[in-house]
Amino acid sequence: MRLPALLFGLLAAAACRADVAYDFTPVTQQIDAILQANPSINGASLIVIRNGTAIYTQYFGTYASTTRIPIASASKWLSALAIERLVERGTMSWSDTIGQYIPTAPSDKLNITLGQLFSHTSGLTQNDAACLGDETNYTLQTCVQEILSTALQYSPGTGFAYTGNGMQVGGYMATLATGKTWDQIFQDEVTTPLGMTNTDFATVSLKPPYVTVPNPQVAGGVRSTLLDYANAVQMVAQHGQWNGTQYLSANDIADMQKDQTHSAPVIYTPDPLAYGYGYGEWRNSIDPQGNAVQVSSTGKFATSPWVDNSTGVAAVFLVYSSYSLLETDLRALWSNVHAVVTDPIFGDGFE
Repeated sequence: MRLPALLFGLLAAAACRADVAYDFTPVTQQIDAILQANPSINGASLIVIRNGTAIYTQYFGTYASTTRIPIASASKWLSALAIERLVERGTMSWSDTIGQYIPTAPSDKLNITLGQLFSHTSGLTQNDAACLGDETNYTLQTCVQEILSTALQYSPGTGFAYTGNGMQVGGYMATLATGKTWDQIFQDEVTTPLGMTNTDFATVSLKPPYVTVPNPQVAGGVRSTLLDYANAVQMVAQHGQWNGTQYLSANDIADMQKDQTHSAPVIYTPDPLAYGYGYGEWRNSIDPQGNAVQVSSTGKFATSPWVDNSTGVAAVFLVYSSYSLLETDLRALWSNVHAVVTDPIFGDGFE
């Protein structure tokens, strides 16, 4: 029996589109060039995921799938996901105040909200407290006490100053809300459900995860691998779905991507090109209605996870270097990946 010509053509076209090839040569060449231009960088890796499938995975230099490194502020996105899970279940609310959990806090800090702490609009100083990252002399509680004892830089909600101080306080509030340590919260809400078995806050440890620490640096203390973090961004790109379950609702994923600074004046930012900041993530590009098109959480050491909502791409560039050194390269990398996935090469040679 012959198929009608139109139906046959449609089936053939569908088959062709199911077999898409992407030419990532420009991306590979760019990362090779980055390493050649910066001999101090001993390796890097990149994974690009689209529609739940890895369409590019490449390791450069000494890096392999087992390479685990500190990811600095890329930690912020993961910590914000942990809080969002607590918020979704009603354990906490983004409108909760410091005073609800720490009534002994200084009076000028009592009305700061959890949302302000995770969107860098709390008024806490941009200068990270000395206790951040100190796992010898502080616990999370004593570190937060030190942070709260410092003077506010501006009135809460009236400015944006990127800092690790706020999330440290917010993380401690979560421990009081749940009766768990931050490490246990992070395992229950992030690493276990997302299968991130090589991720924890023990950046100075050589032991395999999970290693608990007394004073985890909530906003910048995670060590992770390429494939671990890929699970998190893939979930975000899939609007909260992960392994057949709803890890977070699509509405909550979208809420995290809104401008939670509410257009507050910028006092300090490492990313002046961003269109505001959500919960734990930068808004790199937006549509005419102000919805986030690309979000990311690039760290001080230049590791850059991002999600491009316009193409459905989730990606992670893992490297241990310097954001100030590679900032221009990272933006070019985002652009090159976008160009590749929007101009694929089909198996039959037709576009």
